[in-house]
Amino acid sequence: MNGPAKGLGGAGESLTQEDVDRLLNRAGPDGPAVGVGAGAEVAGVALYNFLRPPRMSRDRRVQLESIGERFALSMQSMLSLRLRAPADVTFTFDQVTLSEFVVTIANPCAAFIFELGGPAGGQATVDLTTDFGFYIVDRVFGGPGEAARLDRALTQLEWSVVRGIVEKMLNLFREAWEDHIRFEPRIVGFESTPDMLQIVGRDDNVLVINLEVRAGQFSGMVSMCIPLVALESFLVERSFGRNPAAAQRVTSGQRQSVEGVVRNATVEVAGRFPPVRLTARDVAGFKVGQIIQTTQATDQPIEVHVNGAPRFLGMLGQYRRMLGVRITQPVSGTLPGPVGRTSRGRISE
Repeated sequence: MNGPAKGLGGAGESLTQEDVDRLLNRAGPDGPAVGVGAGAEVAGVALYNFLRPPRMSRDRRVQLESIGERFALSMQSMLSLRLRAPADVTFTFDQVTLSEFVVTIANPCAAFIFELGGPAGGQATVDLTTDFGFYIVDRVFGGPGEAARLDRALTQLEWSVVRGIVEKMLNLFREAWEDHIRFEPRIVGFESTPDMLQIVGRDDNVLVINLEVRAGQFSGMVSMCIPLVALESFLVERSFGRNPAAAQRVTSGQRQSVEGVVRNATVEVAGRFPPVRLTARDVAGFKVGQIIQTTQATDQPIEVHVNGAPRFLGMLGQYRRMLGVRITQPVSGTLPGPVGRTSRGRISE
């Protein structure tokens, strides 16, 4: 050091461990931070887990907040109607592992397990807590919603009553996400012990949607846990939204694979003569071996159809003693010349 530092010893003296700790903590012995003017605030420190970095960018978080707010408003209207009490629902979300989610919910819990359905697949869970479950049961059966909190799990009758609210909640969840991911949620189970929740691996990332519910005298939290792998298409969609070229980038191997499939596909190719008109009497008298003269001129082209649609014009001819068609030009727009003109044909024996 080139000069004496306040509270850190004189010039030429080595720093003690206490001095080093003071520098790292950016706090001098007399109160103000070292190198920071009096009254200045020390910048906050944000924890970063290198083993499990966040997978959602800021853009995706903004989009998710919009989805969550729409979901919360729908929940608010539904609960107010079903519970016959003004309800207020606020939304927050977080990314954690399943094991971290499990330790945050009470034991016993009131967790409904449901299939996400649609392209995403997999399972998710929503925990209403037993307190909210008892409140719902009391209100559904005409009570004031002031029942004492019971330290037990919901009975089969109680959770079957609560199930109706959860099914409506999942319908609102599906509608909130329908512009991004097609979900078809369906309840498949109920669990009252948190440690028994096995929707994904304990170390897998999940999205936890927290809905703070205030209805009448009740105030509590409803938590929905969704595996992040089920939201992969939403995460990729938002990434491509920032860089459209990334969504269109195709590797040479993919191009060759697609091209090989297309080139080996089978299509129907047919040469069509101009339409002819025949009387019903002539058609009724058709016999095996009769010939229909189409009045097709030898110097006029015929249509070549691919899978039923006109694509080319061609000229009739022979190739190795077989009737053939030589492609002369592609068809664009309306067909030129007399092609397609209806003529009167004849039947010869």
